[in-house]
Amino acid sequence: MGGPERIEWRRSFPSRSLAALAWYAVVAALIVAASLLLFGSEQPTLDTGDRNPLADIPMWTEILVGIGAIPFVLAVIRRPRVGANHFALTVRPGWVRTLVLPWSHVAEVTTADVAGERYLLVRCRTGLDRMGDSPHWVDQAVLRAMAREGSKKAKRFDLAVRLRDFTPAVDGQMTALAAFAPDHVLIANAS
Repeated sequence: MGGPERIEWRRSFPSRSLAALAWYAVVAALIVAASLLLFGSEQPTLDTGDRNPLADIPMWTEILVGIGAIPFVLAVIRRPRVGANHFALTVRPGWVRTLVLPWSHVAEVTTADVAGERYLLVRCRTGLDRMGDSPHWVDQAVLRAMAREGSKKAKRFDLAVRLRDFTPAVDGQMTALAAFAPDHVLIANAS
Protein backbone atom coordinates (compact mmCIF):
# COMPACT_ATOMS: atom_id res chain seq x y z
CA MET A 1 0.00 0.00 0.00
CA GLY A 2 1.16 3.50 -0.49
CA GLY A 3 0.88 6.75 -2.28
CA PRO A 4 3.13 9.57 -3.40
CA GLU A 5 3.66 10.82 0.16
CA ARG A 6 4.32 7.55 1.96
CA ILE A 7 4.67 3.80 1.60
CA GLU A 8 3.67 0.93 3.83
CA TRP A 9 4.72 -2.67 3.28
CA ARG A 10 1.87 -5.09 2.69
CA ARG A 11 1.60 -7.62 5.49
CA SER A 12 1.12 -11.32 4.92
CA PHE A 13 -1.56 -13.45 6.57
CA PRO A 14 -0.82 -13.82 10.33
CA SER A 15 -0.51 -17.62 10.22
CA ARG A 16 2.36 -17.77 12.76
CA SER A 17 0.46 -15.61 15.28
CA LEU A 18 -2.77 -17.55 14.76
CA ALA A 19 -0.93 -20.86 15.24
CA ALA A 20 0.56 -19.60 18.51
CA LEU A 21 -2.90 -18.44 19.65
CA ALA A 22 -4.38 -21.84 18.75
CA TRP A 23 -1.68 -23.68 20.72
CA TYR A 24 -2.25 -21.38 23.69
CA ALA A 25 -6.01 -22.00 23.50
CA VAL A 26 -5.48 -25.79 23.50
CA VAL A 27 -3.06 -25.69 26.44
CA ALA A 28 -5.27 -23.21 28.32
CA ALA A 29 -8.34 -25.42 27.80
CA LEU A 30 -6.42 -28.42 29.18
CA ILE A 31 -5.32 -26.42 32.23
CA VAL A 32 -8.86 -25.17 32.90
CA ALA A 33 -10.24 -28.70 32.43
CA ALA A 34 -7.67 -30.07 34.88
CA SER A 35 -8.55 -27.44 37.49
CA LEU A 36 -12.26 -28.19 37.05
CA LEU A 37 -11.60 -31.93 37.29
CA LEU A 38 -9.52 -31.55 40.45
CA PHE A 39 -11.37 -28.74 42.24
CA GLY A 40 -14.75 -28.39 40.51
CA SER A 41 -16.57 -30.59 43.00
CA GLU A 42 -15.27 -28.74 46.07
CA GLN A 43 -17.95 -27.45 48.43
CA PRO A 44 -18.08 -23.63 48.66
CA THR A 45 -17.99 -23.78 52.48
CA LEU A 46 -16.07 -25.96 54.88
CA ASP A 47 -17.68 -27.98 57.70
CA THR A 48 -16.69 -25.18 60.06
CA GLY A 49 -18.73 -22.66 58.02
CA ASP A 50 -15.69 -20.85 56.62
CA ARG A 51 -15.22 -20.24 52.90
CA ASN A 52 -13.38 -23.07 51.10
CA PRO A 53 -10.42 -21.53 49.21
CA LEU A 54 -10.07 -24.65 47.00
CA ALA A 55 -13.51 -23.96 45.50
CA ASP A 56 -12.15 -20.72 44.00
CA ILE A 57 -9.25 -22.36 42.14
CA PRO A 58 -11.21 -23.00 38.89
CA MET A 59 -12.38 -19.37 38.80
CA TRP A 60 -8.85 -18.01 39.36
CA THR A 61 -7.46 -20.42 36.80
CA GLU A 62 -9.92 -19.12 34.20
CA ILE A 63 -9.01 -15.51 35.04
CA LEU A 64 -5.27 -16.20 34.75
CA VAL A 65 -5.74 -18.07 31.47
CA GLY A 66 -7.73 -15.11 30.13
CA ILE A 67 -5.01 -12.65 31.16
CA GLY A 68 -2.37 -14.93 29.62
CA ALA A 69 -4.19 -14.85 26.28
CA ILE A 70 -3.80 -11.07 25.94
CA PRO A 71 -0.30 -11.12 24.35
CA PHE A 72 -1.35 -13.81 21.87
CA VAL A 73 -4.48 -11.89 20.83
CA LEU A 74 -2.51 -8.65 20.53
CA ALA A 75 0.05 -10.40 18.32
CA VAL A 76 -2.77 -11.24 15.90
CA ILE A 77 -4.34 -7.77 16.02
CA ARG A 78 -1.21 -5.56 16.17
CA ARG A 79 1.03 -7.10 13.56
CA PRO A 80 4.52 -5.94 12.54
CA ARG A 81 4.63 -2.86 10.34
CA VAL A 82 7.15 -1.08 8.13
CA GLY A 83 6.37 2.24 6.49
CA ALA A 84 8.15 5.39 5.42
CA ASN A 85 7.62 8.95 4.35
CA HIS A 86 10.07 11.74 3.64
CA PHE A 87 10.32 12.54 7.36
CA ALA A 88 10.66 9.17 9.07
CA LEU A 89 10.81 5.40 8.98
CA THR A 90 7.90 3.83 10.89
CA VAL A 91 8.57 0.37 12.33
CA ARG A 92 6.58 -1.96 14.57
CA PRO A 93 8.83 -5.01 15.15
CA GLY A 94 6.32 -6.79 17.40
CA TRP A 95 2.97 -6.04 18.98
CA VAL A 96 4.13 -3.70 21.72
CA ARG A 97 4.79 -0.31 20.17
CA THR A 98 5.24 1.49 16.88
CA LEU A 99 8.47 3.45 16.52
CA VAL A 100 8.72 6.61 14.44
CA LEU A 101 12.41 6.94 13.58
CA PRO A 102 13.25 10.25 11.86
CA TRP A 103 15.60 9.72 8.94
CA SER A 104 18.13 11.93 10.75
CA HIS A 105 18.39 9.17 13.39
CA VAL A 106 18.67 6.28 10.91
CA ALA A 107 22.15 5.31 9.71
CA GLU A 108 21.49 2.06 7.85
CA VAL A 109 18.61 -0.17 6.73
CA THR A 110 19.49 -3.58 5.34
CA THR A 111 18.32 -7.19 5.16
CA ALA A 112 20.04 -10.30 6.45
CA ASP A 113 19.50 -14.05 6.21
CA VAL A 114 20.00 -15.84 9.51
CA ALA A 115 19.29 -19.56 9.93
CA GLY A 116 17.04 -19.62 6.88
CA GLU A 117 14.97 -16.61 7.93
CA ARG A 118 15.18 -13.11 6.49
CA TYR A 119 15.26 -9.97 8.65
CA LEU A 120 15.09 -6.23 8.09
CA LEU A 121 17.77 -4.53 10.21
CA VAL A 122 17.88 -0.88 11.25
CA ARG A 123 20.93 0.85 12.72
CA CYS A 124 20.32 4.20 14.41
CA ARG A 125 22.61 7.17 14.93
CA THR A 126 23.11 8.62 18.36
CA GLY A 127 21.93 12.19 18.55
CA LEU A 128 21.31 14.90 21.08
CA ASP A 129 17.87 15.90 19.84
CA ARG A 130 14.76 14.24 21.24
CA MET A 131 12.78 13.96 18.01
CA GLY A 132 11.15 10.63 17.28
CA ASP A 133 11.49 7.37 19.16
CA SER A 134 14.48 5.28 20.00
CA PRO A 135 14.48 1.46 20.25
CA HIS A 136 14.41 0.08 23.78
CA TRP A 137 14.69 -3.43 25.21
CA VAL A 138 11.02 -4.27 24.60
CA ASP A 139 11.36 -3.30 20.91
CA GLN A 140 14.43 -5.50 20.41
CA ALA A 141 12.86 -8.93 21.00
CA VAL A 142 13.30 -9.91 17.34
CA LEU A 143 16.90 -8.65 17.39
CA ARG A 144 17.64 -10.77 20.49
CA ALA A 145 16.07 -13.82 18.81
CA MET A 146 18.28 -13.18 15.80
CA ALA A 147 21.36 -12.98 18.03
CA ARG A 148 20.41 -16.30 19.68
CA GLU A 149 20.51 -17.87 16.23
CA GLY A 150 24.20 -16.98 16.12
CA SER A 151 24.18 -13.81 14.05
CA LYS A 152 27.16 -11.55 14.72
CA LYS A 153 25.52 -8.91 12.54
CA ALA A 154 22.77 -8.42 15.14
CA LYS A 155 25.21 -6.70 17.51
CA ARG A 156 25.73 -3.82 15.06
CA PHE A 157 22.02 -2.96 14.71
CA ASP A 158 19.37 -1.49 16.98
CA LEU A 159 16.19 -3.03 15.57
CA ALA A 160 15.09 -6.08 13.57
CA VAL A 161 11.82 -7.08 11.89
CA ARG A 162 11.02 -10.56 10.58
CA LEU A 163 10.35 -10.30 6.85
CA ARG A 164 8.14 -13.41 6.85
CA ASP A 165 5.42 -11.15 8.28
CA PHE A 166 5.28 -9.28 4.95
CA THR A 167 4.56 -10.24 1.35
CA PRO A 168 7.64 -11.79 -0.28
CA ALA A 169 8.69 -8.98 -2.71
CA VAL A 170 11.53 -7.71 -0.49
CA ASP A 171 13.67 -6.30 -3.32
CA GLY A 172 10.89 -3.98 -4.47
CA GLN A 173 10.11 -2.97 -0.90
CA MET A 174 13.73 -2.04 -0.24
CA THR A 175 13.76 0.01 -3.44
CA ALA A 176 10.64 1.85 -2.28
CA LEU A 177 12.30 2.56 1.09
CA ALA A 178 15.37 3.89 -0.71
CA ALA A 179 13.18 6.36 -2.60
CA PHE A 180 12.14 7.98 0.68
CA ALA A 181 15.48 7.78 2.53
CA PRO A 182 17.90 10.72 2.40
CA ASP A 183 21.38 10.25 0.98
CA HIS A 184 23.15 9.73 4.32
CA VAL A 185 21.11 6.54 5.03
CA LEU A 186 22.66 3.36 3.64
CA ILE A 187 19.94 1.16 2.14
CA ALA A 188 21.23 -2.28 1.22
CA ASN A 189 19.60 -5.57 0.29
CA ALA A 190 22.37 -7.86 1.53
CA SER A 191 22.49 -11.33 2.99
